Amino acid sequence: MVHWNATVGFFAASVIACGAPIARAADAANPDWPCIQRKVATLTSVQMWDGPAVDDLTQWKDNEETRKLVAVLVSRRVPLEQAAASITQFAAAQPQDKRDEALKLLFAGLLSTVNTDRATVMNGLERFQRRQKARAAEIERQDATLRQLKERTAADENARSELATAEDKHNWDIRVFTERQQSLPLACEVPVIIEQRLFELGRQIRTHMSE
Repeated sequence: MVHWNATVGFFAASVIACGAPIARAADAANPDWPCIQRKVATLTSVQMWDGPAVDDLTQWKDNEETRKLVAVLVSRRVPLEQAAASITQFAAAQPQDKRDEALKLLFAGLLSTVNTDRATVMNGLERFQRRQKARAAEIERQDATLRQLKERTAADENARSELATAEDKHNWDIRVFTERQQSLPLACEVPVIIEQRLFELGRQIRTHMSE
């Protein structure tokens, strides 16, 4: 068992006072956003490609072929090379005079679907941050309790057993907090990866458009 000491106390204090173990919010307007990347709630077509604005288009939902292709393209399990080939095949199957419109609606479907999926990921990151803040507050509370128990141990035999149990829980909670915090940078990359994939898919679609 690792006994309570100044190092443990400093960790708990720094969790709350400095906010360092919990990633500082990159944007004060979004205090639960834990990533160093600035939070952009919704991606727009202007950000993602140089084609026409498609943000308000929903007609892609009326075309079964387009819907199915959107589902394939947004899946990160599908390699980009395979996605690009599917876009090429889709473009080739469209009448020349309707190709641009079909491809525009394809990107509209991609943008809408990606924004929905990305919002789910980002909401999950913010829930994670709120849980970490709650864990940090609990660690600070435990820290204060340990100090009190340590002061009592000199005169109270029962306090020694209580201190040992409290130390074990305190150290375990710090371990859980730390391990979960260490996983955060990788989780914060997921929205970035989603954005990069959408940008590349938009670029691939544009290569088949005449305007």
